Amino acid sequence: MKRFLLLSALALAAFVSCKTENKLAEPGVFKVTPRSANAESGFAHALSVNVTCDVDFKYSLKDGSWITIEAGAKNAKNVTELSLNLAANDGDAVRSDILTLQAGSQKLTVEIGQKTMASALPSSQISLKYVFPTTLALNFPQDWTLSSKDSWVAFEPSEGAAGANVRVAVKATELNLAESSRSSELTISFDGSSIAVPVIQESSLPTGAFAEKAYGLYNFGGLGGNVVYDPLKHQTNLVKRSEESLFRLVWPSNGKMVEIGGLPLAYEPSGQVHLVIYQNWNESVAFWTEKDAWVLKAEDSYAWLIDSDLCGYVVKK
Repeated sequence: MKRFLLLSALALAAFVSCKTENKLAEPGVFKVTPRSANAESGFAHALSVNVTCDVDFKYSLKDGSWITIEAGAKNAKNVTELSLNLAANDGDAVRSDILTLQAGSQKLTVEIGQKTMASALPSSQISLKYVFPTTLALNFPQDWTLSSKDSWVAFEPSEGAAGANVRVAVKATELNLAESSRSSELTISFDGSSIAVPVIQESSLPTGAFAEKAYGLYNFGGLGGNVVYDPLKHQTNLVKRSEESLFRLVWPSNGKMVEIGGLPLAYEPSGQVHLVIYQNWNESVAFWTEKDAWVLKAEDSYAWLIDSDLCGYVVKK
């Protein structure tokens, strides 16, 4: 009988002890900061999550394939820092995971979303016209280098330091004389990851009114207006000298003229020429200018050129 009473007392004490432990396991304070992190950088980095809890807690990830967790020691204020190490997201889509924290019967969750590395680019594609450069403003949290799979894509500079604002000039080294655009890509490489940026060079052949067999200047001076030869009003004149030719478009009744010197004697598509232009046709354009221009096409008695202000010239050859 005494033994039975002793065993009963021990069982009761164990039950009371168990109930006490279960009660102590419930947190008096349980919170997490931040509550969500849905726009994390696509580059590899650490996300700090602070958990305030006065009892032991557990943590887990729903996915866990691209995040690892390191837990620090709890401080005097019952705060434990969790360092979530996010791998680089060099894929094509935003990815997400959920961090679950449990203390006693209570649960907290933190939603985590990571953007792609490519989202750090100022644009999703580089579009090139003719052989004129376009500027790309880059700033990444890691050192980087540039490379291209095609020799017709040129760029400068080819590298940058972490956190530095770098303006990269990208251009085609040659005209695209095909009827359709062509594509390539730039690769921005980091330590262990990379971003591929599509590069598109549109056809360099004349289009629209500029493609017609009509002498004149199209987008004259880069201002949008055209000067087009009208056989009922205008005259044309071609002077061939020993090293160059000179083309004139004249409007006799109005005393207006455009004279384009520095033209070649023979036109080679993709060739570059240095033009010297005199004109009084448009007061918004300087009377005298010098321009570098590129030969786009030569056919019959016509030649098409373009300058860096995207002014097109159709001259007699």
